[in-house]
Amino acid sequence: ALWRYDYNTIRPHSSLGNQTPKQARQALEQFEGSAPTALAQSRTPNYQNQTCKLSL
Repeated sequence: ALWRYDYNTIRPHSSLGNQTPKQARQALEQFEGSAPTALAQSRTPNYQNQTCKLSL
């Protein structure tokens, strides 16, 4: 639908700082500190970090 394209691509959103979704996505892609994926994966599948355990 044309309205969906307009809403998701062209129309500015206040929650995005009055940027269009396309502009917000481009700004995020150019941010140097962002990871290419949502979560970094360890190379060893059963890796456990011993220093992150909490002791109560």
